[in-house]
Amino acid sequence: MRALGFVIIIILFSCTKQTFRYSQTILENDTLNTSFLQHIQVPEKALVAGYLFAYGNACAQQTKTNKCLILQQLKMDNECSKTHISFLKKWFAEDSMLKSKLIRCPVLPTEGAIQNTFKTIQLKREADTLTISFHIVGANIAQEKNWDIQQTKKYLIEKSKFIPLK
Repeated sequence: MRALGFVIIIILFSCTKQTFRYSQTILENDTLNTSFLQHIQVPEKALVAGYLFAYGNACAQQTKTNKCLILQQLKMDNECSKTHISFLKKWFAEDSMLKSKLIRCPVLPTEGAIQNTFKTIQLKREADTLTISFHIVGANIAQEKNWDIQQTKKYLIEKSKFIPLK
């Protein structure tokens, strides 16, 4: 009887622990996955907001870029607010480049010579591992240069911060 009680406790514990496992496209072909964004978990929100901050242009009041629309869905419109900066600093404590950028908050101007556009953003979650894949195209109009970046980054979620994985 004792063994049966122990087994029931293990089953109850394993049933109450929520394991995340999914793959979601947030942006593709200028279409946002608003249903996912409305119910996004905090780590996913932090990861998406961090990459939007790192690579996107600023959001002016009437800007309707994909980046700005995603930030509106995440309820994080003001990227240089103390709340937004401290939220990202906490999650990206291990990312020295992003942390230094957050100190200065140098978002690229909406109408500046340098323009970046997000084409796709995808998230994949497997328990405490979160992967972001993104595609960005951009241009430096003044220098007549352009780029096409496609990357995948993987992180371990540990105590409200991301640990980069190789």
